[in-house]
Amino acid sequence: MLRTDVIQKIIDKKKATRYLEIGVNNGDSFFPIEIAHKVGVDPSFAFSPERKIEWVSKNPCNGTAEYIDATSDAFFASAQPIEKFDVAFIDGLHTYEQSLQDVLNTLDNLNQNGVIVMHDCKPPHVPAACPAPSLQAAIDLNVPGWDGIWCGDVWKTICHLRSNRKDLRVFVLDCDFGLGIVMKGKSDIDLNLTKAAIDAMTYDDVVDSKENLLNLKDENYLFEFLESI
Repeated sequence: MLRTDVIQKIIDKKKATRYLEIGVNNGDSFFPIEIAHKVGVDPSFAFSPERKIEWVSKNPCNGTAEYIDATSDAFFASAQPIEKFDVAFIDGLHTYEQSLQDVLNTLDNLNQNGVIVMHDCKPPHVPAACPAPSLQAAIDLNVPGWDGIWCGDVWKTICHLRSNRKDLRVFVLDCDFGLGIVMKGKSDIDLNLTKAAIDAMTYDDVVDSKENLLNLKDENYLFEFLESI
């Protein structure tokens, strides 16, 4: 199941009207989403004006979409009030620090029953999980086994939230490089890792304990989750 499938199913079930995407890049996730109002944030959109127009004809929802050319931090720090969102997708910089900041900022601008979907929470292999400040920096590391896939250490944000935010329901669907689901509510399985412990972890530590550390669920768990929201 792809991220667009998961996002759209959540939108449809909630009859959501406002969608936020952090890290639009080439629009592969943003353009297909059907919702009344959507906002895309990226400091460097990677699609042509022609592709943008083409997608308006494919999906009329793109005709009213907003494109914010800024970092996520700058977007959230704007003096302009931000109307709260129902569903958000976070796929910005693939670092623990930035993905955590994006989640926390999004939570502050999310409706009470809103849902956050995070990409890259279960790297397919250890090289894809190498921590780096950017994709180019990850490439330059020349890690053995590198195949161009980079998820970074976004997975640490899942561990952090599950250890420090008992007011959040957090789990990862085992599809599309791991789709983290975050929403306000009682956590179902507690994790009690200190920040120092999370900082010291590598993805090698996660490989044999994914179910526990990430609260990993089969992708079909999505349908059970949808019945609960």
